[in-house]
Amino acid sequence: MNELRLLSGLRGKPRLSPKAFLGANLLLAPAAELTDICRALAGDNALVRFSPPRGFSVRIEDAEDFYENIAERPSLDAALYPQICGCPGFAFLEGTAADPAFWSSLLDERGYLNTTPEEAASIAGIDAAAAERFIKNLQDYVEPAGLFAADLKESLLIQLRRGRLEGGAAWRLLTEGEAVLLSGRAAEWGGSQGLEAGEIEAALALLRSLDPAPGRNFAPAAFSLPDIEFVIEGERITPRLIVENMPRVENGFAEFEAFSDALLREKWLRGEWRAARDTLKKLGMRYRTLLRAAFHIASVQREKVMAPSRPPEPLTYKEAAAALSLHTSTLYRAMQNTSCLISGRSYPMRIFFSRAAAAEKTVSIAALRTQISTLRAQGLTNREIGERLGLPTRTVAWHSAKIGAARGR
Repeated sequence: MNELRLLSGLRGKPRLSPKAFLGANLLLAPAAELTDICRALAGDNALVRFSPPRGFSVRIEDAEDFYENIAERPSLDAALYPQICGCPGFAFLEGTAADPAFWSSLLDERGYLNTTPEEAASIAGIDAAAAERFIKNLQDYVEPAGLFAADLKESLLIQLRRGRLEGGAAWRLLTEGEAVLLSGRAAEWGGSQGLEAGEIEAALALLRSLDPAPGRNFAPAAFSLPDIEFVIEGERITPRLIVENMPRVENGFAEFEAFSDALLREKWLRGEWRAARDTLKKLGMRYRTLLRAAFHIASVQREKVMAPSRPPEPLTYKEAAAALSLHTSTLYRAMQNTSCLISGRSYPMRIFFSRAAAAEKTVSIAALRTQISTLRAQGLTNREIGERLGLPTRTVAWHSAKIGAARGR
């Protein structure tokens, strides 16, 4: 961003010049929103027009990395990806059907199918029977139970079947007494079927305990439009702006060809020039700042850029901001809304930041927790982990609790 300057000659407390915030609204905005923001800033401009990037596409953020923050719930796509890969029958699929993201894209926010098996088969280019068969496998395999159902009734039946409650009073209420269940006459219907009042009450309680929308157990799918790509060529890392993801800027000069150059100097066009210039300047400042941050990240977090699954080296926003001559909060907010591309996958830029562990300044908190998590999976206690890592037991216990809280969310 431009330099911060204090207004002088004013009584009272110093105030920041409004110019200090020039470009902030573009630097802190997600890339997918840039076109609309630029249009709003430039207005109905006679000189420049902004349109969505020609190569516009969205990629789902990688949720597999472990951050030092308490993790958010994974998106439906991220959570189902490994499950779909391991689902019986997946290994035999080909083409579009062999992409796990295709199958998760068939779900709405509730976790129900947003299309029919026949339509899914047509899109994937496979036999309708094969699509229906694999969807049935997904219903019996993925967690939580109830996903990939056609509607609420089927979702509840899947949950009952997965809980080995098929044929019970709750099952019969859904399959045989659906109409009376909806009308509130379940007790009356149960009596005619030889079911005790207690059985009907237990069945109703069981149905109420089931999840009517299993897809809402996940965070909304997080889509990102990367600004930066880390190009890896052997041992060399080169950050570059993804130009194809930038808003397209077109000038309207051709519309003035029939007029003299003097027209472009008319007073009524001064406002148009100013709005166009300011918007382009803000856009340029955004990309300059992000590219500078990318070069700094590439120099400090080289190993993580080469292998994104690795935990980051210690790097705080304050340290990076000082190196880039930015305010810490500016860099922090910019990194929360931008993402990068590494080997064809999109990652949030925030994965490169982590405080140093208090017990070991050369190790980041993210790296320390990764080590603790791995050793706990091997059955080691906090004391044994502390002895192996050379840390106090209380330190290991504190981080173990944080890891447990993150996984429990």
